[in-house]
Amino acid sequence: MKAKWYMFGCLTSVILVVLLILLTINSLVKMADMPSTKAPRILNNSVLHLDLKGQIEEYSEISDINFNFLPSSAYDIIKKINSAADDSRINAILLEPQAVVAGYATLNEIIVALENFKAKGKRIYGYISNASQQDIFLLGVADEVFMNPSASAGFLMIGTGGTISFYKDLLDNLGINVRVVRAGDYKSAGEPFTRTTISPEFRRNIDRLYSERYIQLVNNLSNNYGTSFSDMQYVFERRNELFINQNNAINYGIVDELMTFERVLRRLNISEDQLVSHSKYPITETRQQMNRIAVVYALGNITSVNPQFGSANITSKRYVKILDQLEKDDNIKAIVIRVNSPGGSALESENILAKIEQVKLIKPVIISMGNIAASGGYYIAANSNYIFADPYTVTGSIGVFSMVPDLSDMADNIGINSVTIGHGKFLRVNDLFSAWNRDLERGLEIMTASTYDEFKSRVSEGRDMPLNEVENVAQGQVWSAMSALQYGLIDEIGTLSDAINKAAEIASIERYSTATYPKRKTMIEALFEEHFNLSLAKMVIKNELPDFISNPINKSIQFLQEIKEHPVQMRTEIIFEN
Repeated sequence: MKAKWYMFGCLTSVILVVLLILLTINSLVKMADMPSTKAPRILNNSVLHLDLKGQIEEYSEISDINFNFLPSSAYDIIKKINSAADDSRINAILLEPQAVVAGYATLNEIIVALENFKAKGKRIYGYISNASQQDIFLLGVADEVFMNPSASAGFLMIGTGGTISFYKDLLDNLGINVRVVRAGDYKSAGEPFTRTTISPEFRRNIDRLYSERYIQLVNNLSNNYGTSFSDMQYVFERRNELFINQNNAINYGIVDELMTFERVLRRLNISEDQLVSHSKYPITETRQQMNRIAVVYALGNITSVNPQFGSANITSKRYVKILDQLEKDDNIKAIVIRVNSPGGSALESENILAKIEQVKLIKPVIISMGNIAASGGYYIAANSNYIFADPYTVTGSIGVFSMVPDLSDMADNIGINSVTIGHGKFLRVNDLFSAWNRDLERGLEIMTASTYDEFKSRVSEGRDMPLNEVENVAQGQVWSAMSALQYGLIDEIGTLSDAINKAAEIASIERYSTATYPKRKTMIEALFEEHFNLSLAKMVIKNELPDFISNPINKSIQFLQEIKEHPVQMRTEIIFEN
């Protein structure tokens, strides 16, 4: 009898688990408003509607692209553009970006796909209601650009720059001291915690970088919209209006005609049935070849801390495992690593570089730099077979800093007294309430300097540069792609496609397909990856993920975890707002 009740209990548990899974899937499907799995009927002479909005990441490991609360990925957008290019039923794209948030290197990858679409003899039309500078950059590939004629419609073009916040006064008021030791006069990642304003060295370095990017942006826009450099420069520097709308948009050569969206459809002879939303357009998967080139996306901070859902981190444990798998796979003939990282842990970066050097003995490893590949992001790239950087890549930042918080003043203010009993010169290093002392500072200086020397030696070996030349471009200085090419930090300026072609050339293969890593998974697989993640499921069902992903508190907590694990950092703190 007991056995029967036991079996009944087990069966009941299984049924309950199955019901829970089905209910979760049902909730996710309803919440995400997923379209039918049945492929939409696409008429001849249809137009793919690329209505791109908000954050666009380089790559997403979640393959459920119909979950409209998740950020879009350039990877999925590009695959749909490429599918449409080969689809005889699609003869044009209507590109309608609305406040897109993405780095210019990411946008360049989308533009390459759009240009390939046009190369098939197909047209691209653009439409603006309210647009950002990134939207205007993306629309430069369009054959014609239309704009809503309303006075409340328009777009913003403000140039190139960024804002850095300094927290020293706030921390002083709280009784918190952040002790930073740096190797490199321009290494600025710790400055927000130790200074009240930007240092002269960092100002010179970052102003040069912004100037180069600004000239490049003005030049690209003037070429794409068929205006002179001086006319485009006028738009940024001398116009009176903040938002550009109506006739000014035409006068500046950015918009061709003013008309409502409905009039544009009539003008282009596009019926409602012929306008295919990119969210419903299916991707045509290419047939896998025996010879493959692996494309590994290395995105985010380099750290030993596992990423929270929706964020991207690079851990040596995970990426060494991926590279080890690719090294042993005989079908993988070459590896392209797409690096989009400001760096992070020096130790984690060293572990990844060591694995790349090992793999390179078996098959070629090519680097494709995205929006930023600096500090630790440059470190892991330095000893590859060949390095490409996007025209808008920020790279370099060869330098090291160490950071340790000191809460002794806060402890005095709020009445905390700590006593450490034991033996050892550095016994109190983990006591945040004890005062910073010269022995600890000197010990950290030694390790920081040693890591900096190792960084320079890795660059010297990988780039075949004398150490004195490395020192000239090091010191924590950041560089544009053009300057990096001039100083020998990269081999060529180009896109991810260029890097893949180079990998095929070095591997001596002509017919091949690509395989992407880390491998993609569905939302359900993410929920059950290790065990059923109830907190994640709750956020998904309540549609709270965007707030969770962008929450600065979550990012700050993760940063403190990283510093605690690895105080010696190869990190660049540059935030480009435009």
